[in-house]
Amino acid sequence: MRLRSFRLRLAVRFAMTVLAVIAGVGLAATWSLRVILYRQLDATLLQLAEVEALAGASTSGPDFAFHEGVFFAGTRLPRSDLTRFAELWDAEGRSVVRSANLGARHLPLPSGAMVEARRGVPGRASHAWLGGRYRSVVYPLRLLGAHHGSHFLQVTAPLAPVSGVLWRFAGLAALLGLLGCGAAFAGAFLFARLATRPAEEIAAQAQAIEAGTLSARITAHAEVQEYASLVSVLNAMLDRLDRAFEAQRRFVADASHELRSPLTVLRGDLDVALRRERSPEEYRETLERMRGETVRITALAENLLVLARADAGLPAATLAPLDLADIAERVVARSARQAEAAGVTLAAEVASAPVRGDAALLERAVGNLVENALAYVPRGARVTLRCARADDAARLDVEDDGPGVAAEHAAHVFERFYRGDPARGRDAGTGLGLPIARAIAAAHGGHLTLERASSGALFRLTVPALREASLLE
Repeated sequence: MRLRSFRLRLAVRFAMTVLAVIAGVGLAATWSLRVILYRQLDATLLQLAEVEALAGASTSGPDFAFHEGVFFAGTRLPRSDLTRFAELWDAEGRSVVRSANLGARHLPLPSGAMVEARRGVPGRASHAWLGGRYRSVVYPLRLLGAHHGSHFLQVTAPLAPVSGVLWRFAGLAALLGLLGCGAAFAGAFLFARLATRPAEEIAAQAQAIEAGTLSARITAHAEVQEYASLVSVLNAMLDRLDRAFEAQRRFVADASHELRSPLTVLRGDLDVALRRERSPEEYRETLERMRGETVRITALAENLLVLARADAGLPAATLAPLDLADIAERVVARSARQAEAAGVTLAAEVASAPVRGDAALLERAVGNLVENALAYVPRGARVTLRCARADDAARLDVEDDGPGVAAEHAAHVFERFYRGDPARGRDAGTGLGLPIARAIAAAHGGHLTLERASSGALFRLTVPALREASLLE
């Protein structure tokens, strides 16, 4: 698809608008001028008719005489645009007398003007004659006296002068319109170029920012009100891209590191096992270590797949009515032996909280929260799962009475591969448990938050609740 220039489109539209305005004004002015010229011509013809009528008021019939000097006397029709013609008619529309410049010709008597004259008012009409356009005024002589009541005086003039003036004026208006249109196009194009230049500079700065320079920001015309919002939006987008790029870089680096460690262990065990013949017990011990590392790699791969699915914005695959209370009780029952080994009391205080979700994913999210708590609380501590429904949301809390989360770690607990206590080493897990739990909550239209960090940690999982009736369907 070929893109069109905004500056050109703006200039063309502005020029066409100016042309339309000029054309409208020109048409209105031409029509007004036509009305004025016709009125002036009618006034001239009416004045001439009155003068001739008064001059011939003392006579009637064929003895009626015209001032032939006014009409350019002669038997041949003159070519002057100032020529006037006159003819006297009786009540039946028969010619009584005519000006000498008509010769043997008769003026065409406009019927509309004659109708007005019979009513006692001067009639006016335009008509064709001798291949041109003419204007006539029919004057009733009864306006001068009753003895002239049966006669009508017609005075006619060519419309060529009026038409010439109108055509010249229209031509001048059209020329001015074209010149105005051209000037408007040039001015609009220049204005559009100046107006869009900041956008080009902003685009140039944005184009210069590459993957390795996402920390750079756009500064062009950031102080101009009309472009400040655009610059702000682009810089905000760059901030998000920078954070996402940096998070992705850390994610790839950490994932590579997490995968490298068990793979290195596997390779080391294989190399040691192959150096010499070993007893069955030694081979079994080596295979057990390798199996443990394989389980670790499998779990890491599954976690990465869950996070990749969350990054793609995909919802939970299997949704069905279930109760968060059942999820919490199953997780407590499954983690009871781990809690006992850690010397931690694990309990559930739950009430029905129906939701629509994926049971396996939600159980995994709650299990990750419990495993995180068991990993960080000291012996003798207590971890409690509380589940309830609050308005239109189902809420599950995992609370402990351990030391809580340090302030410097609280803002990062949901970051991938982040470990709050580096001293734990490999026992601290992969650092994906809490990010996965949050991704599962988001896939169900909910959220996971750290509600309390001091005096024991409190993590809250919230998802949209389901009506009781829907749970029974």
